[in-house]
Amino acid sequence: MIHKKTSLLAVPFLLLSTAIFSYLTLINKWNFEISSYAIFCFTLLYILVLERIIPLKRKWTPQKNSLWTDIKHLIFSTALFDAFGKTLALSISIYVQENTFTLFNFWNTLPFWVCYIIANLIGELLPYLYHRISHKGNSKSYLSLLLWKIHSIHHLPTSLNWFKTNWIHPLNMFLNTLLKMAPILLLGFSKEIIFLVGITHTVIAYISHANIQTRKSFLDYLIVTPQIHHFHHSTDMEEAKNFSNIFPFWDLLFGTYYNRKGAVKEVGVMKSSKINYPEPFTYYKQLVFPITTLKECCK
Repeated sequence: MIHKKTSLLAVPFLLLSTAIFSYLTLINKWNFEISSYAIFCFTLLYILVLERIIPLKRKWTPQKNSLWTDIKHLIFSTALFDAFGKTLALSISIYVQENTFTLFNFWNTLPFWVCYIIANLIGELLPYLYHRISHKGNSKSYLSLLLWKIHSIHHLPTSLNWFKTNWIHPLNMFLNTLLKMAPILLLGFSKEIIFLVGITHTVIAYISHANIQTRKSFLDYLIVTPQIHHFHHSTDMEEAKNFSNIFPFWDLLFGTYYNRKGAVKEVGVMKSSKINYPEPFTYYKQLVFPITTLKECCK
């Protein structure tokens, strides 16, 4: 009974806790960078505890032999290139605004919560499209195969947990961040809205990959929960949908939403005679993997 209640409340409690802390940050004018770091650390500890209390699969528990690769992905792929993407997005936005047009204070006429929702939906659109296109992996198209090989690094792990959220090619992380941040910066949303969008992305991205028990619920239609994102990593192509990262709105709109009762059976990439995927724990080979597209494309 305790485990059942914990699995039902795990995601809502995290969302509520981080929402309250974010609200306090705004009304008290706390430093956004420090608050973001505090929320990240809280999310990390919270998920690690839950993964021990209500793990979905015992075999998904982090292994010592993958820890060094996990750390490399966290430091280089995630932290470094996420910052690089945000910096470039900000630079582009400032340049465009200074040299082409002046934005009106349109968003100031709308309620704050409406701006927050709109900003998230706009910020999700281009990453959704990029993500969906990346999954095609057409071996007769250089661009399609390149995009898949960049993104496939995120799907190499045969288990999901907090650490595996960071398994992502640096180019993939860079493009995700750039495509998300540039539109909302160009459209002139306030720094408070951008702060909340960033917090929302961090919290949901990590909880959606967590190795925790959750159940199919109405929440699956509002945010990307572990329940629906685990299916995205499925080796069953009928289940490997749900291309949205934070909110499933675009999946629901474009017909790529998938959910069912029960949990995913296996995650990872399907073996292919045409693509020789790098070993899961070889970070350098994962970095250079997309370069091999020239040799393998269009045969």
